[in-house]
Amino acid sequence: MLTTPDGVTLSAQRYGSVDTAIAIVFGHGFTGSQRNKKVVALACRLAERGLAVYTADFRGHGASGGLSTLGDQEIQDLEAVLALARRHHQKVVSVGASMGAFIALRHAGLGGTVDAVVAISSPAVGRDPKLLRARLLRAAALSARGRRLLDLYGTRVGSIPESITPPIDLVAQIAPTPVAIVHGRRDRYVPLADAYALYERLGVPRRLVVLREFGHGEAGFDPEFADRLYDLIGELLDGHRSTGSS
Repeated sequence: MLTTPDGVTLSAQRYGSVDTAIAIVFGHGFTGSQRNKKVVALACRLAERGLAVYTADFRGHGASGGLSTLGDQEIQDLEAVLALARRHHQKVVSVGASMGAFIALRHAGLGGTVDAVVAISSPAVGRDPKLLRARLLRAAALSARGRRLLDLYGTRVGSIPESITPPIDLVAQIAPTPVAIVHGRRDRYVPLADAYALYERLGVPRRLVVLREFGHGEAGFDPEFADRLYDLIGELLDGHRSTGSS
């Protein structure tokens, strides 16, 4: 259990050794959890390859306290886990999926300390989502009836600020920390255009990875993706500055 700077209690987990040189701090998507079987499998596979992986339930999710703010105050959740990882490891990388990626980019753009960022399926902006599935999910989070339904499935939503500074307005400030934007061509929540928009705003070093068969967020996690992520993190930390897609 961890406590955020603003006093929220988080449930967290570490995979792998506390003595490894490199650690990943993973952030899940909205309505997600660190106990998602695909998140657990990803963390286990990366730990087998010699990384430490820290996961946590964001506020308002799973076994953590507090209420979700859809990526606003969750940067304090991410910082709490990063602070723990920084005490034990030489390099720490924030990796997020969907809302978790939104949070990781915001955290780094607002001056958070990390050695690299990997943003998977990240929205470029927080309001007015373009695709239907994302619009329906946001509508649920903003309505009393929708919140009651979300609560039944383990997601508790609190007050949502009218304006959250989105990643698109912050990513230019992340350099020289290396960032990789990862997006799937089959994403039904966040359009591929958001990935290109974020990439264009980033300074160097930056990396763009477009995956043909990948959907949205954690849904695309499989052993092949875990290996790809492992290699991508190595490239970022080794100073690899090329762009690419596959």
